[in-house]
Amino acid sequence: MKNFIHVITLIFLYNGYGQYIQINEFESEDMKVSMDLINPMMSAMKEVSGKDLNMVTFRKEESNTYFFVRAIESLQQWVDEDKEGEENGPIMWQKILQVDNIQEKFQAFLDVSDNKGSRLYEILDEYSNMTEYFQMSIEEQQEYKYRRIVLYDLTSAGEQAFLANQKTWMEADKKLGVDYMYALLKPVFATDSDFMLVLLDKSRFDYHKNWSDRMDKRFSDPGFNENYENIQESPVSTVVDEWNLKLLEEYKF
Repeated sequence: MKNFIHVITLIFLYNGYGQYIQINEFESEDMKVSMDLINPMMSAMKEVSGKDLNMVTFRKEESNTYFFVRAIESLQQWVDEDKEGEENGPIMWQKILQVDNIQEKFQAFLDVSDNKGSRLYEILDEYSNMTEYFQMSIEEQQEYKYRRIVLYDLTSAGEQAFLANQKTWMEADKKLGVDYMYALLKPVFATDSDFMLVLLDKSRFDYHKNWSDRMDKRFSDPGFNENYENIQESPVSTVVDEWNLKLLEEYKF
């Protein structure tokens, strides 16, 4: 449990901006039961720290997997908050222990929950298109509840070839007037893949409709087709996994 709290105090892309994204993966057979403990923990953290945690929760569709996600401005902020969490730990525990039926809630949590650990990613601004999103009001951002996650592993062509190709796709989209919101993330510590691409939309339906429209525009362009054929023959990456995530508005901290 101590490790779980340590990770959760550190914890794509929601209220505010950060150069780094920390994602904590968590499994629960009954999220309501799990949140009976997590909610007072988060309240205690907010009270002790004196600030909002700027944390949101996503669920991987058709699964019991959840992600607590938080933006971090810098690695120094991450280090400072780790230290702050250790210093505030005893005060936070005192507040948690005052919660009614905390022992029962703690045992119920252990019966249904499993913390899978944390990942830290850096947002590569040069290969992302998030300006419009960060200029939105919080209310407008909240309309974008869907995330499509694509994990890439590099081929022997290497990182520079992969990033150069990302630039090629970006320039082609700009030429064709294809505009959508996405962020390319590189792991600071994570073992899933070499890169993570996060695509934003209002719903899964909207994402697939807009993706189809984008692809129609792209394949109408000879330059796009030529690069597509070249990459098919000499790929610079492979897709190793894809996730559909939905924002859970009831679990914001």
